[in-house]
Amino acid sequence: MLASRKKEKSAELAALLDEYEQKAAPAPTRTLSAGDHVSGTVAAVGPRTVILDMGAKMQGLVDRAEFDENLPLPAVGDSLDAYFAGMEDGAMRLVLTGGAEGISVDESIQTALAAKLPVEGTFEKEVSGGYEVKVRGQRAFCPFSQVAMHRPREGAPSPVGTSTSFLVMEYDPEARNLVVSHRALEERDAATRRESLKSSLFEGDTRFGTVTKIMPFGVFVDLGGVEGLVPNSEISWDRAVKASDILHEGDGVQVKIRRVDWENDRFTLSLKDLSSDPWKDFCEDFSAGSCVSGKVVKLMPFGAFVQLVPGVDGLIPISSLGRGRHIVDPGEVVKLGQEVNVKVESMDPVARKIGLSLVDSRVAALKPGEIAVGARIKGIVESCRDFGVFVRLSEEKTGLLHVSESGLPKGAGNQARLEAKFPVGSDLEVVVKGLDGDRVSLALPSTIEAEEQAARDAAELRGLLRQNQAESGNAALGSLGALFDAALS
Repeated sequence: MLASRKKEKSAELAALLDEYEQKAAPAPTRTLSAGDHVSGTVAAVGPRTVILDMGAKMQGLVDRAEFDENLPLPAVGDSLDAYFAGMEDGAMRLVLTGGAEGISVDESIQTALAAKLPVEGTFEKEVSGGYEVKVRGQRAFCPFSQVAMHRPREGAPSPVGTSTSFLVMEYDPEARNLVVSHRALEERDAATRRESLKSSLFEGDTRFGTVTKIMPFGVFVDLGGVEGLVPNSEISWDRAVKASDILHEGDGVQVKIRRVDWENDRFTLSLKDLSSDPWKDFCEDFSAGSCVSGKVVKLMPFGAFVQLVPGVDGLIPISSLGRGRHIVDPGEVVKLGQEVNVKVESMDPVARKIGLSLVDSRVAALKPGEIAVGARIKGIVESCRDFGVFVRLSEEKTGLLHVSESGLPKGAGNQARLEAKFPVGSDLEVVVKGLDGDRVSLALPSTIEAEEQAARDAAELRGLLRQNQAESGNAALGSLGALFDAALS
């Protein structure tokens, strides 16, 4: 009976092929490998077989049993996608994905394993080590590592309940052992796309890709066949921006191809190249002499870097920060994150360097006049140290109010006590007590007034003693006056 059915089927195939070949025009023979995806047009529909026109003088045969209520039988002229399984009676034997089992389930899965053909399956539930998958009515196992090429991003929905294609990795019908992999299919497709990309991926191109990994040194992006790296330096013009601030695994992203190295499988990508260069924009809007505001973003032994706009930093040299006085740390004057007003002293667009100086509108408004001994001047507290308080007198001059002139009693923790009494940034009236080159020694007006009053009181007392001596002729009073003068001198 089996031989009779086979003979009947062969006769049917021969008749259908003869009928079709009479209408088909000659064309070159097409060579395919097992597992290749193909498309064709339905040329004839028989009781057991559907014949496809593969676009050449070659026919494809699909078992009619693969069609059911979920995949209706096509009509002549319809397009149909299938996979090449091998040659049969001089024609291409094709199988469909997602259709009913054509012959036996075992045979169809064995064919898929041998020919590396994809099979359709549905994730049924999560089990230990992976997922249970339903493939053509049979239970299969897909390990977690074989679900996809790339780990799903955090919070991604579970695949349970979804259907996709798999490759059969292991099959033992007697032991009921069926292992499948979606990742293997993705990797095979990626290898095919990689070969295709070799003729179409060039430096300077803009491509759309998918973020696969975020690492401390950059972001990996899948371009659909190859994986490229966006180094941290190419994430944004703003160096303060981190990849994790703007990207997540699984995100789609547009990148520019900076470097292509097929031999070493290295592809360098850029995000920032797709936005305008902030240096160019800044240099068009500002020049040397311009005053701008910015934020202190880095302190170095040689100065403070200020971000003027995202992607453009300038440097205030430590010599400029001191404003005439010696400082050993920029942190003595400015703090990280502080908003400051600066003046552009120099600009080199080619070297991408900008020299800055600190501008304080309050300091600029200081008009001390001539800084001379005895002058009373209004200044601004700049900083406090254990030995005293630095007071800004003008844009060029800073004076020191020594701790001994502060009115504080002697003791430990002078800096904290000075900061409490003289808050940084507060206004302070001082008197110039001494000048030594560029050094300006200061005192508080109250201290000077107290000293002046003490001098006046002493002079008055001396006068009274001398007057009493003259009136009484008492030599002892004269001797007391001499001793008093000696003590004050």
